[in-house]
Amino acid sequence: MDHLLIVDDDEDIRDLYAVVAGGLGYHVSEAGGVDECLERYAIQAPTVILLDLSMPDGDGVEMLRKFAQLNCDAAIILISGEDTRILNTAKRLGDRLGLLMRSSLQKPVAIDALETALERTLRGSTPLARRQQDMEEPVAEWIEKDQLEHAISSDELVLHYQPKVDFQSNLGPEIVSCEGLVRWNHPEKGVLLPGAFVPKAEAWGLVGALTEAVLAQAIQQQIKWSSMGISCQISFNLSPSQLTDLSLPDRLADQVVSAGVDPSLLTAEVTEQAAMADIAKATDVLTRLRLKGFGVSLDDFGTGYSSLAELYRLPLSEIKFGRVLIIDTDIDRDARVVVRALAALANTLGIPVCAEGVETKSQARFVRDVGCSIGQGFVFSKALPAVEFMKLYTEQGLLLRDSASDAWDLWLQYGGIDAL
Repeated sequence: MDHLLIVDDDEDIRDLYAVVAGGLGYHVSEAGGVDECLERYAIQAPTVILLDLSMPDGDGVEMLRKFAQLNCDAAIILISGEDTRILNTAKRLGDRLGLLMRSSLQKPVAIDALETALERTLRGSTPLARRQQDMEEPVAEWIEKDQLEHAISSDELVLHYQPKVDFQSNLGPEIVSCEGLVRWNHPEKGVLLPGAFVPKAEAWGLVGALTEAVLAQAIQQQIKWSSMGISCQISFNLSPSQLTDLSLPDRLADQVVSAGVDPSLLTAEVTEQAAMADIAKATDVLTRLRLKGFGVSLDDFGTGYSSLAELYRLPLSEIKFGRVLIIDTDIDRDARVVVRALAALANTLGIPVCAEGVETKSQARFVRDVGCSIGQGFVFSKALPAVEFMKLYTEQGLLLRDSASDAWDLWLQYGGIDAL
């Protein structure tokens, strides 16, 4: 049974929440303040915490910080009578602290809204929540430098491909490109996500070799697809340190020319923060990549601190709105306003916009309607091995063309992702 800890200084409100939660199958305990909350937490670690942001002996933000220090893995639902902007900001703070933040509800809370939030946070959480947890992987401290060097020089590193879909197609959202995401097919540990080893590559000065190995795989994949008559652009990621390497454009161009692949089928993705770290060198590297025929995408836009003026100063072929920005559009009016304004700005500058991290059908419809031309995220598909990606690419295209059904719903259904 899931254990819910209700933290609120009003006893009557706690009792009401307890009745609702008990009806859903929760075992409930209560705390009227910060000290009692910590005592209850120590006695029986809860699986879900319903936390009021405002209490006489402290506030919810302090509690979030304490929960983070305790490595709390409970799902947290925030409740407050404060302004929704404060409530949503506190939720984002919890996310940054590494906590498992769920809903945020404004007082007075409607019973049906509370029931919905508690139901979605029951054991196992929602499909969306499980997918979000699977996205991250901590650095694997056991990895040694020689192991990673061997992986880069051998065939242990592989690319998985996450579809990027065109919202503007008359057929409905249709795959037009993909992002190549590296995986380490470790002989003993199984498949490792990049978070487990890329930071190590950065620290040991191996990220350049890793990137060139990834590009070599993308080039070989393009050769295979070309032989099948398929033209599908692949994006690959550049690290911050590579944006200060003025010889990088020549080396990447040499790889592509030697293989006889059209460089326009390859796009280098750089994060907003990486590009701004040394804007002069980044501009040099990125401009030369464009001159050599590569695409350049500014990744995670809207999640850093750069000036909007840099949008027209960089030689961009695409802007990608970061997942952190997109995920809030389901619950936060201000997030929707910001995304709508940024999309309008990019479109006015003539730069195509990709919305990354699209997790729900409502987010997909929203970013499409405000002018994002491309979408990417689990609502369409996770990153797939090459064979599975090509199966989705070809069969989904046939279904769109042959079916009289609504193409949007058909794509979501065929993609195997729940339309939440």
